[in-house]
Amino acid sequence: MKKWTTLFIGALLAVSLAACSNDTDNTATPPATNNETSNEGNTPAEQETKIPTLDELITKTNAATKEMKSFTTEANIDQNLKLDAGEQSQDQQVKTSLKMDIIKDPMMIYQEMKMEMSGQEAQNVKQYITSDKIYSQVGDQWVAIPEAQTKELIEQMKASMNPEGELEQFKKIEEDTEVTEEGDNYVINADVSGDNVKELAKAVMEQNGSDAQMQAMLDQMNITSMKMKYMINKETYLPASTDVTMVMEMEQNGQKMTMDMKMNSTFSNHDQVEEIKIPQEALDSAK
Repeated sequence: MKKWTTLFIGALLAVSLAACSNDTDNTATPPATNNETSNEGNTPAEQETKIPTLDELITKTNAATKEMKSFTTEANIDQNLKLDAGEQSQDQQVKTSLKMDIIKDPMMIYQEMKMEMSGQEAQNVKQYITSDKIYSQVGDQWVAIPEAQTKELIEQMKASMNPEGELEQFKKIEEDTEVTEEGDNYVINADVSGDNVKELAKAVMEQNGSDAQMQAMLDQMNITSMKMKYMINKETYLPASTDVTMVMEMEQNGQKMTMDMKMNSTFSNHDQVEEIKIPQEALDSAK
């Protein structure tokens, strides 16, 4: 069960990263909106900003996120898992919190992660990730993870940080998607079920460099529902947050696993992360 949990977290975090990976500076001039043209002669109702269509919102968001160099993302993931193996069953709750500072080019990431699994001691991990190495703190000691163990993960992260047209995936399920507004944000809501949910999950994971093991797992899944909510700032067209909930089940080697997952991510500090410095003790661990 722990193996499945770890794989899912990796894939979902890649989706989370992709949602904000090309953000631009909050001070940048936002793309023109309907209310930026002359309002002379319009009625008050006509002067109100019109909610953009899905295509318009995707186009403006892609344009606004093109030049972003750095950002911060925070995520909370709650999973309830049930493993049924004939006469035996096992329930487990997993809570994961993550904070990442990210510089895109050259890639430099600092992350702090806490994972709590029912019946086990909480795990706290700090990591620095570059384009070719991962430095991880285990207890009070830093270790450099061997390249053979990190190459695939680093490639996935690189792919997720340059997701050309990430929001384009919503066009595949346009009939299940609605654009609304909430306070200072436009909201893309997608409530997906049936074959569409698996196709969407496949498209997102393929775009973000998921490995063959994850693809094989996805083929075996019965995803009963997936709800996605993307919040995009009205003025800057930068992603503000994402919410994903998913209910799925799969069978493997006579075992059935059911998972109810909720993930919330927020994005901030657009172009404000200026430097990520690896501690000397971490660098020394690679010698």
